[in-house]
Amino acid sequence: MAKNAEQNNEAVEKQQIVDNRIAAVRDLIFGENIQQYDTEFADVFEKIKSLEEQTTKNLAKSVSDLENKLADLESLVDHKFQDLNDDLDKRLADLDDEKVDRVKLGKALEKIAQMLQE
Repeated sequence: MAKNAEQNNEAVEKQQIVDNRIAAVRDLIFGENIQQYDTEFADVFEKIKSLEEQTTKNLAKSVSDLENKLADLESLVDHKFQDLNDDLDKRLADLDDEKVDRVKLGKALEKIAQMLQE
């Protein structure tokens, strides 16, 4: 176990040395501009994050608006179907009334015919 811990410590030290060398090379290549680049990249990442959040909010709002409009449309269509169904029922009832009146008229004519025969 002591060997594993020792190996891990050596690996960590080697990694730190490599990281320090990379940082040194980076500083030589970019110099003081690296901090400016880091700041600019941080600003760009913040703008991207802000736009992403705004887009997510806009998308959620659009989905909500569409769901509300679909619900309104469904309600309107249901209402129109109900109105048409009611109108159809009324017209069928009117037709039934007309037929009933014909039946009554026919019976009345039969009674008149019987009275005339007597």
